[in-house]
Amino acid sequence: LSLALTSGAVIGVFPVLGIATVACTGVAALYRLNLPAIQLANYLVFPMQIILFFPFLYIGEVLTGNSLDEISKTKLLETFDLGFLPAIQELTQYFILASPGWALALAPLFAVLYFVLKKLITLRFQPKTE
Repeated sequence: LSLALTSGAVIGVFPVLGIATVACTGVAALYRLNLPAIQLANYLVFPMQIILFFPFLYIGEVLTGNSLDEISKTKLLETFDLGFLPAIQELTQYFILASPGWALALAPLFAVLYFVLKKLITLRFQPKTE
């Protein structure tokens, strides 16, 4: 269960909007993880996907040496008023540049979250001895 929840949370903050649900479904099928649990974690971290987009973008800019015009949270969200596909087309370069930042944060984020959840789940469902 902790592996499914961690996978859903880490995939859920991937900076390319619109593919986390499909990616979570694929990972759940490939590794035979609990699909409702992975999707629940994915949906719960959706606000974090927007918030973490900017640190991931900054890390991607530092790693690659590329820089794009600064984009604000308001501008990012307003772009989706144009519609999903036009927004994706307009923001593709930002998504691509933010992806290395996510990839760099992936391993430590996954490890910490997995072991914390595993410990919490074990404590919660451990038989009580008197």
